[in-house]
Amino acid sequence: MNLEKYHVFINEQREFFENNIQPTFKLRWDDSAWYGGTIGSGWLLSRSGRVHFLFNSIKKLKGVKSLFVDPTYQEFMKAVMVLSYRKSNSKASPQKLYAEILVLKRWYNSLYNENPNTCHPCTLSTSTLNQSFEILKENASKTNLPDHAGTYLRLQELLNHYCFTEKNLEFSQKYLYINRQNRTPNAKRTKALIDQLDLDEDDLNTDKLISIRTFINIISLISLCQTNGEKIVLNLLLLLIITGLRSTEAILLKTDALIKQPILDPVTKEHLSIDGVKQYTLGIQYHGAKGAGFRIHWVEPLAANLVETIFASVLELTKEFRERILYLRSKDCKDFLPESIDRISEDFIEIDDLIDTVFAVKDNYRGHAGRREVVIKTLSKVPIYKEITIGSKVKKYYLKKDLDTFIRSFANYDSDQPLNHVFNYEGKIENIPYEDILFIHEYRSATLQRAFYNKTNIIPLSANIINSFLGSSNNVSAFQKYSLLENETEHSKLTSHIPRHNINTFLALSGLAEHLQAMLMGRVDIKQNQHYQHLALKQHRVAASILEKHELVVSEFPTEQEPVKYPIDSVKNDGLMYFSTQLDLESNLKMNLQSFDSKNEVASYIKKSFFDEYFEDITQSFNELTKNNEKDADELVQRHANLHPLPFGGCMREIAVHDCPKRLACQSGDQCGNFALTGRKGELETLQHTLNKLLNQFQHIEKILAHDFSYGEMLENLHQKILYLSDLKAKALDRQKNLTPIPVFPYENTISKLPTTLSELFAIEQQKIESKEA
Repeated sequence: MNLEKYHVFINEQREFFENNIQPTFKLRWDDSAWYGGTIGSGWLLSRSGRVHFLFNSIKKLKGVKSLFVDPTYQEFMKAVMVLSYRKSNSKASPQKLYAEILVLKRWYNSLYNENPNTCHPCTLSTSTLNQSFEILKENASKTNLPDHAGTYLRLQELLNHYCFTEKNLEFSQKYLYINRQNRTPNAKRTKALIDQLDLDEDDLNTDKLISIRTFINIISLISLCQTNGEKIVLNLLLLLIITGLRSTEAILLKTDALIKQPILDPVTKEHLSIDGVKQYTLGIQYHGAKGAGFRIHWVEPLAANLVETIFASVLELTKEFRERILYLRSKDCKDFLPESIDRISEDFIEIDDLIDTVFAVKDNYRGHAGRREVVIKTLSKVPIYKEITIGSKVKKYYLKKDLDTFIRSFANYDSDQPLNHVFNYEGKIENIPYEDILFIHEYRSATLQRAFYNKTNIIPLSANIINSFLGSSNNVSAFQKYSLLENETEHSKLTSHIPRHNINTFLALSGLAEHLQAMLMGRVDIKQNQHYQHLALKQHRVAASILEKHELVVSEFPTEQEPVKYPIDSVKNDGLMYFSTQLDLESNLKMNLQSFDSKNEVASYIKKSFFDEYFEDITQSFNELTKNNEKDADELVQRHANLHPLPFGGCMREIAVHDCPKRLACQSGDQCGNFALTGRKGELETLQHTLNKLLNQFQHIEKILAHDFSYGEMLENLHQKILYLSDLKAKALDRQKNLTPIPVFPYENTISKLPTTLSELFAIEQQKIESKEA
């Protein structure tokens, strides 16, 4: 035992800690616990996760019994942690340091098993390391063993340099170890690792790719999401799918992250224009993870407009949030009550004044009384200032200072900068005001199972919130809330990192050089591409087998396809029907296909559809007549129970017998009292097609007649048609949001193999391109 060298090692790390780490770190060397991640400070502060470094005990470590750790060994663990941080050029993440602490605790357990009285770090030996690794092997996943072995080797190398053990540590295990610049989970699955560990090649996680069904369901969410919180998270997901950014990178995007660079003519060096439109390249500035630095992601040109739309949409959704944050700053954060509450001169507030100002309760929660009840339950631990009974109603009042204390309890508002996101980025402290972060939300507003959220607590999104929304936790996901299924028994789900896997696989399938793949994905280490190359080979094989069975040709559709003529064809196109919760199965099927057999069925459907607001005029008249004579109301519906199918909508006049006096002018945008939207499948697409044609005609005619005012009346008439059809489209979309998309085809096709993931479709197209070039 070489205590002198051991003390040199400890003193060196402690001196570094006190001189370089302590000034920005809230905890001290002698503390028995340090905290990292979002709850950390200084060197242990990071933008995601929560890490608890408990030095004085060992708990919940697989294969290891609970133990108290000797103070000497506690100090040793801290010293190793500091040394590892130094060796990483001050860029080691709290999560990586935590993994090393867990290994050191396993070593302590082995020392304790050998001799409980001599657990000094100087007594560490090769046999100690081997014994602890055997326990680890029995309790860890086989695919994680190479990483664990790598951690052992890395720590062993650090300690051998100081020579305080009796002999050099010589731990050695025959595992392919991925080097320290390449720690992501997917980099482990190279071909050599598969061969070494006898893993099934099909275990290569095609479930880590976006399936076609999941992608369709994600697109469905665009029209289904109801609250601002849901829409904000969905916009972030769409951005991840388009760019392949990590979720931790997207979460920290700033409102001014977009940059536009003009495209210059290579000869004249002038700003290039196409059809009078100036051309730009669009980039996103972001904090790259894993040593990538602050960088720019250049957006694929065809996706540029979509990215700009996402940014504009999120800025609009969060505009009010930013105003609230700025108001809190204007009063120096002396309290966190909103402006509407500050306007009330009294020091106490009644429950009604808190609804939609401090707390939001979703509208479908049993009316105003139900909303009050939710707020009262939420404030159960806040003292009531006074109660006043007026008849059967009881008014409850709370002091402003008590409400402020309650609001503070949900966020880190006691810090020096309560409305800033402060984190350690590559050895430097970054400080971003909340109002400058793009993706912010009201606390709990993205939690789908809650009918209640806090409007006063505006915070950035987190990986946990995103993954809960996507179904990677025990919480209700967006796919569950809106009944979007992956197969007959399971809802779709994915993690926030899967969109990045998807883009990675696309790049590997395209045959790009490794360094270009790494550059496009914002990676420092190009060796990580090995996983995606192997996955790409698998996708190529699947694509080849599909191409053998199905002759797939390149689509040559015009820019806009003609809409389908019949509902059944629309169902065949996307495999979906939209069902109302107010209708039974038969009525839902007949609504989608408009296959009513008699006037009685049409009348029954019209009455059941009053809830969905499809027949507004009849609904209003029916409700008025019902007050006086229900029989007259039923006769009214029976008299108008005609629903003659038109390309979009239906006619409530018997035009098969009496013809249409307006010659179906409703189909070109004229208003008619007999016209009604029906909710039929394909109706919305046909309406959109008609609207697009009118818009194109209007723009074309307007250009031709720019200086001829004699046609002004005709143009105004055309403009009114466009406005009317746009209003119909908005109504149809609003109604569709309340319907549930139901897949109608079998999920498993055992007769023939068809693509199931987006990457398989990409592989098929890539093979067709390569076959043409050959």
